[in-house]
Parts: sequence; C-alpha cells; structure tokens
Amino acid sequence: MKQTYSEITAEIARLQARAESLRKAEVSGVIARIREAINVYGLTAADLGLTASTAKASAPAKAPPASGKIRTGVPKYRDPDSGQTWTGRGKPPLWIKDAKDRTAFLIDGSASPASSPPTPGRKRTPRGKAAKASTVGVAKYRDAETGKTWTGRGKPPAWIAGVKDRSAYLIDGSAA
Repeated sequence: MKQTYSEITAEIARLQARAESLRKAEVSGVIARIREAINVYGLTAADLGLTASTAKASAPAKAPPASGKIRTGVPKYRDPDSGQTWTGRGKPPLWIKDAKDRTAFLIDGSASPASSPPTPGRKRTPRGKAAKASTVGVAKYRDAETGKTWTGRGKPPAWIAGVKDRSAYLIDGSAA
C-alpha cells in the first residue's frame, strides 16, 4: 500500500507528539534523581558548572603566540599637546592622522618615564600624600555556607537577594 505525502506528515506529527509525551514522563524521573544526588552530595550550582564565573573558567583559553611571549604594543608616537600615545599599529588617532611627517611625534628612546608628560585623565597626588584607596570591587558581603562574596554593587546574587537584613552577611570592617 502506497502512502501519500499528507499521510506521512500526519504520521510524523503523531510520532512527534508521542515522543514529546514520553520525554516529559522521563524528565520528571531524571529531575528527581538529580535533586536526590545534589542533596546527598551537597552540590552547588558552581560545582555543576552552572554559574557565569565557572563558565568563563571552563571556556577554552586562547592559544599563546607561537613565540610563547605575549606581545603588547609599545608606544612609538606621542602627542606633545595631550600626552596621548600610539603604537603605530591600527587606525591612527586624530592628532597624527593628517600629519605628512610623523617623525615630529616619535618618542625618543632616551627619554625617561619621569620626564614624559602625564597621562590625560589621571590626577597626580602631591608629594607626601597617599592616594585614596579605591573600594570598587572590594567584597562587602560573604555567604558563610559557600564562601561566595558580593561587593554590594549591581544585582544581588541569589544567596542574598531575598534577605531583608543583610547585616548578618557583612564582612568585618565593611559596616562603615
């Protein structure tokens, strides 16, 4: 008996529906076994590789250069007005883009770093005064069970998100 195209597609649809119902029935059993194993062994999301930090750590690393050394761009040109530098690779910055002779911008190899102009955007501290320590990225809260920390910035992690009084999670000295 020869089947038509519509009969075959209808049969495929029936088989897909049957497969989906079997999958749903099996998934509930699988989830129950996984939950039992998590409870028995005390596994966390990080142990299972389900957090963003472990996903980055488990990602394959980029291969180092063939020479084994990591190459960074050494500045070759400096703008005398702003102090900005350029390595000579890639798109030239505006301050050197239209220059016909770039030798005026070359950094002399004999110039010491102390005599170079300050980097724009950075304030120098007067002598004898220490710069104020940055608190960006310093952990403020710690979960006693897992040891995980949070800075208090951005979206709170699940272990502290639902807590009304976070003072119990404060790390010593960060209450100020």
